[in-house]
Amino acid sequence: MITSAARIHLIDDDPHSVMLLEHILQKKGFEVRSSLSGKAALEEFKEYTPDLILLDIVMPEMDGYGVCHALKKSPELRIIPVIFITGSPETSELVKGFEAGAVDFISKPINKPELLARVTTHLELKLSRDLVANTNRELMKEIEYRKQAEEKFRALSETAFESVLFLKDEKIIEANCAARLLFGLNGDQDGWPVIATFVDEKEKKRLRKIFGSLEAGPWEMNFVSGNGKSFYAQVQHQSIPYKGEMINVLAIRDVTRQKEHDKEVLNAIVETQEKERKRFSRDLHDGLGALLSTLKIYTGLLQKENKSEEEKYALLEEVKEIVGQAVESARTIANNIMPSLLMDHGLLKALVAFTDALNKTGYIKVEFSYPKGMERLNESAETHLYRIALELINNSLKHSGADTIWLNMRQSGKQLIFEYSDNGSGFDFERIYKQKEGGQGLKNLFSRANFLNGKASYQKQKDGKQLFYMEIPI
Repeated sequence: MITSAARIHLIDDDPHSVMLLEHILQKKGFEVRSSLSGKAALEEFKEYTPDLILLDIVMPEMDGYGVCHALKKSPELRIIPVIFITGSPETSELVKGFEAGAVDFISKPINKPELLARVTTHLELKLSRDLVANTNRELMKEIEYRKQAEEKFRALSETAFESVLFLKDEKIIEANCAARLLFGLNGDQDGWPVIATFVDEKEKKRLRKIFGSLEAGPWEMNFVSGNGKSFYAQVQHQSIPYKGEMINVLAIRDVTRQKEHDKEVLNAIVETQEKERKRFSRDLHDGLGALLSTLKIYTGLLQKENKSEEEKYALLEEVKEIVGQAVESARTIANNIMPSLLMDHGLLKALVAFTDALNKTGYIKVEFSYPKGMERLNESAETHLYRIALELINNSLKHSGADTIWLNMRQSGKQLIFEYSDNGSGFDFERIYKQKEGGQGLKNLFSRANFLNGKASYQKQKDGKQLFYMEIPI
C-alpha cells in the first residue's frame, strides 16, 4: 500500500512537461520535487533520497542514460527505481535504457492513467523490496546477536566449575566440560542418554517435579555417574528458549565431599556431647560420689558412743573438710553442665548460639523462631526448656534422618507455647513411650514439662510426622 508520503523526483529540461507531471502526481498526494538537468538532480540527491525517479532521456549536457549510469554507481542511489520518459518508439532506445538500469518506460505524450499505474506499481515493488531488505537486515542482526550470545554462553558454560546440562524431553543435548567429566559423557551428542539414566526411581520422580516447578531451587539429589559411582549434588533448574524451543537447564554441583565433611563435624559434635555425659557421670561417681560415701562413713562413726570427745572433734573436722570438697566438686560439675551463655544471657541467646552452630555445619538446618523482645523466664524454667530443646534436637540428629528442624516458641496470653518438629522418618510415640528401655528420653521430656506445671504431647500431623507440643505458664 503506497502512502501519500512517497517521494517522486522529476528530471526533465522541459518546464511544461515538468509542470504537467507535477500536477498529476501531486493531485494524487505524492511529494514531488523536480530538476531541469541531470547534474542539478545529482546535487540534490546529496541532501535527500527519493523513492522513485522519472527521468527524461533527451537532455542537454547529460542525457538520461548518463544520469542513470551515475545513479547506479552510488550505493545509496542505485536501489531507486528509474522510469524513463521518452518520445522515441525505437526498440534500440528501450534496450539501451534497460541496460543503463531503468525499470520501465513512459511514452510521450503523457497518458495520465498509464503514468499513475506505472508509478504506483514500481513504488509498491520498491516498498516490498525495502521491507524484505529491512527484514533481512533485522534477521542478520538477530542471527549475529544470537551467535554472539551463544558463543558467550558456551564460553561461560565451558569455564564454569558447576556442571551444566541442556535437556530436551529429558534427553541431554548439551553439556559443559564439568558435566561431561562428572557424568562420563563421551562421543557424539546424539549418543548421549536421558538424564534418568543417572538417577534411581525415587529421584526420577523428583526430577519431573523440578521440571514442572517455577522455582529455581536449589534441590539436593543423589546421582550415579557413568562409571557407577554415586554422588550427592545440589541442583538448580531453569527453562530457557534455545534454538527456537524451550528446554530445561540443570546446574549441578557435586557436594559429596562437603556432605561428608558436614557429617564428620556433626558426628564430632554428638560425640563430644556423649563424652561430656560420660565425663559428668564419671565426675559424679568418682568425685562427688566418693566424697559423699566417705561423708556417710564419718557421720556413722560420729554416732558411735565409744568415741572420745577428742576423736569426735577430729571426725567433725574431717566431715567439714569433706563437705567443703563436695560443695566445690558440685559447683565445678554444675558449671560444666550449665553453659555460661544460658546463665548469663538467657534461654533465647543460648538456643540461638546452639542452633547457629548446627546450621554452620550444613548437615542439618534448624529454623528457630521466637517473639522479639521476649523477657527472660526464671532460671529453672529456662534450664528445663534448654534441656528439652537439646534432647529433641539430639533425637532428630541420631534417629530421624531429618535434614530440617523447626523450633518455634511463642506467647499466647500467659502461656508459652513450645513446638518442635522435623522432616525425618517419624516414629510410633505410644509404642516407644511404653518401652521399659529406649523410651527414657521421651519420659524425661514429659517429666520436665510436669515440673514446669505445663502440658506436653506428641501430635501426629497430616504427613505422618510427629509434632512435640508443650504449654507452660509464664
